Amino acid sequence: MLEQLCDKRFAWIMPAKTKGAAIPAVPVIGHRRDPERTRARLLKTAIQMFSAKGYHGVSVDEVVEAAKVNKRMVYHYFGSKEDLYLAALEEVFGRFVRLEIAPLASDASPMDKLSQLLAANFEFLEKNPEFVRLLLWENLDNGQRLAAHPQYLTKNPFMDRFRMVVEEGVKAGVFRQPRDMRHLLVNFIGLSFVYYSNRYSLAATIGLKNTGKETHGMRLAQVIDLVLNGLLAR
Repeated sequence: MLEQLCDKRFAWIMPAKTKGAAIPAVPVIGHRRDPERTRARLLKTAIQMFSAKGYHGVSVDEVVEAAKVNKRMVYHYFGSKEDLYLAALEEVFGRFVRLEIAPLASDASPMDKLSQLLAANFEFLEKNPEFVRLLLWENLDNGQRLAAHPQYLTKNPFMDRFRMVVEEGVKAGVFRQPRDMRHLLVNFIGLSFVYYSNRYSLAATIGLKNTGKETHGMRLAQVIDLVLNGLLAR
């Protein structure tokens, strides 16, 4: 009865009904859920904030506010603040593991291969400042989380390749045997890393600005010269 009354009262604004015709569906206005995009936005925001302020300097509330997502999404996708931080470490350090190095000719010398590795390392640090900052924060925090999850850095094909190139050079008589491969790795990492970890203090103390292709090339050439001359067999 009520339905019939409504039909009569509002017939002038309602479209005429056609017998047997289906009523068209009304499109739903709004955003469809995209779980992968939400998770990626959370992770990207977390990487930016943790690399800027460290683990203890960032709260979950700050991350979700910056990412513009519901707080429940952190716990849904990651589980906890620490799990979110570990996911950030895994993503950023995973970039280093996935670093692609252009293949050289099969007859390339160990010197050429080592120079290429040094250049690839410089390029990575240049393009991934979050890696540098997260590693610095981890060291300030006594490496607690990296110690609990060593797979983020120890299983590193890049460093394995470095060892292989050096050993190949030693076998060929091009390089002398390092006193300790681990210390050589420290020297290799330090020569590259210091330009990015200390860029502001280097600029302030000795006027060494970390900008421009020419400066980048000069840094790389200096490091290659030091490493190769330090390894060459005498």
